[in-house]
Amino acid sequence: MKASPATIGLGVTMTIGYGTLYYSFSVLAPEIAREFGWGQSFVFGVFSFGLLAGAVAAPVLGRLVDRYGARLILCLGSVAAAISLALFSVMENAWQFAAITLVAEFIALAVQYDAGFAALAQRHGREARAHITLVTLIAGFASTVFWPLLQWLLTVMTWRDIYLVMAAMNLLIALPIHLALPRARKIEPEATVRETQSTGEPVLDGERKRRMILMATAFAAGGFVMSAVGSTLLVLMRDLGYATAMATLAGSLIGPSQVAARLIEYVRRNLFSPPLTAIIAASAMALSLAILAGSLIQPMAGFAIAFAIFYGAGQGLTSIVRGVLPLHYFGAAGYGKTMGTLASARIIASALAPVSVIWLNETVSTSAALAALAGMACLTVIATLALTRERRN
Repeated sequence: MKASPATIGLGVTMTIGYGTLYYSFSVLAPEIAREFGWGQSFVFGVFSFGLLAGAVAAPVLGRLVDRYGARLILCLGSVAAAISLALFSVMENAWQFAAITLVAEFIALAVQYDAGFAALAQRHGREARAHITLVTLIAGFASTVFWPLLQWLLTVMTWRDIYLVMAAMNLLIALPIHLALPRARKIEPEATVRETQSTGEPVLDGERKRRMILMATAFAAGGFVMSAVGSTLLVLMRDLGYATAMATLAGSLIGPSQVAARLIEYVRRNLFSPPLTAIIAASAMALSLAILAGSLIQPMAGFAIAFAIFYGAGQGLTSIVRGVLPLHYFGAAGYGKTMGTLASARIIASALAPVSVIWLNETVSTSAALAALAGMACLTVIATLALTRERRN
């Protein structure tokens, strides 16, 4: 497959979407809290509620994508993202901060993977897998680009000015790319059309309902693990007895492992079906947490490094699975609604994960926190295996 300009462009806009509306918060929130004298627990609590707002938005967004097309939603999302980011630059109190944060996270899905994957599915149908993989390969560098960029910008301008810069990125870079996306939708094969209602929405018969429930369970449990590890890893490794330098090294290895796994998936995608890729992704994350649990006996560098490699690979493939597995089982018809329903369950679990794991770590023990993560990882594996098991005629 030749990398089309539209696919590369979506990779760029997804990078901007995640960088400005997700990764920027961890850099700029402490600056905001410092200026207004707020506790960091308040600002990050508001962010968690904002993520829950995304769970409400996901099904609504999915229906709009199916009805009006992903291209329009992406364009409107870029404009709305620019407005919300610009409003951050002029806010003056806690209520304004909370309201703008909720709005920003409510519309974030319109410029992130869910809408981007839908655009590719509507354009390429069941052949969108390679395009989805390429988009995640590019957007996987969002944190790598935006964290150091925002840290550098803080040395030359205020956080208010940075929000205006990020608003301009959405308006002047992402919006023109979204406007240039192809309008046409790919027509589904006849076999897929027969499985849909006259409205174009998928028929959820018994088998489809079973698959939807299992897929939602797998995505939600996997989202719980990724959200918790992403926000609490350094705390957990410190409490396991690792030095800060080793914990930081392990964390820094996750990104390269994630990109390497996505690159292998992109180059060798014909060797692995989407269900097999899903099994590999879930198993890699479960194995990584089993390895990290060995640190309860003795915190060794080998445990930390092996954990980072396997976890990074699993996380990298999971982002691809989120896009290709619903397409594999349900097709492109009604893809937006399907993604919205699945995203809602995943976002709720992701929002609850950090506070749940930190509470277990502080009030019970680090082993209890790791056990919770391992349990959710195993649930992901079980649900994925049950989903991918072919029913005999």
